[in-house]
Amino acid sequence: MDLLAQLLALPPGDAIFDLDGTLIRGDIGDSVFRRLLGRLPPSVRAVLGTQNPWARYEEIVRADFCAAGDLAGKGLAGSTISEVEALVDDAFATGDVVENTPVVQLARALSSHHRVWILTGSAEVLGRAVGRRLGISRVVGLRLRMEGDRFTDELLPPCTCGEGKVKAARLWIAEHPVFAIGDSPTDLPVLRIATVARGLGRIADQEFPGFS
Repeated sequence: MDLLAQLLALPPGDAIFDLDGTLIRGDIGDSVFRRLLGRLPPSVRAVLGTQNPWARYEEIVRADFCAAGDLAGKGLAGSTISEVEALVDDAFATGDVVENTPVVQLARALSSHHRVWILTGSAEVLGRAVGRRLGISRVVGLRLRMEGDRFTDELLPPCTCGEGKVKAARLWIAEHPVFAIGDSPTDLPVLRIATVARGLGRIADQEFPGFS
């Protein structure tokens, strides 16, 4: 039985899709963060310095992927939702990120039977902007407190990276989703609580079958 048939045979439930590297090729958090380098909030500039902030950011990505995601989220401070959506549009227009068609097709096919979710370590506002392009309206991601119509650099719990994805899933999605798919070691915790799971990218054919 192929994956789609297997999942459609299960009782209706919740299907969780990672965003960066899974539903899309590339990383929308990184792409938007790069576009914001010239106007980062003071709290982020203090971490990255002024000499080569992008190089410092890449060092943090390699050392602690989840911490880098938090930093990229904080980089949205001072922006409005519409301004962030425009940056997402530009990332797609320039080819920084593109739809990962086979995974998106699976999500669309499942939506007739299961509730399909994006669960991302990137900022939730980015996930919602991408989700509108892909036809996925249920999104959970890194949340930032707002003041008026602008984001602040205050992150609201829980974290949505690594073990935090499990906490977020149990809080807003399901104790045990019927399906989960991701591409990173930080996705493994949420894949482990799913009835069926698939890995791609760096975790293809490790704990779970690879997606193809």
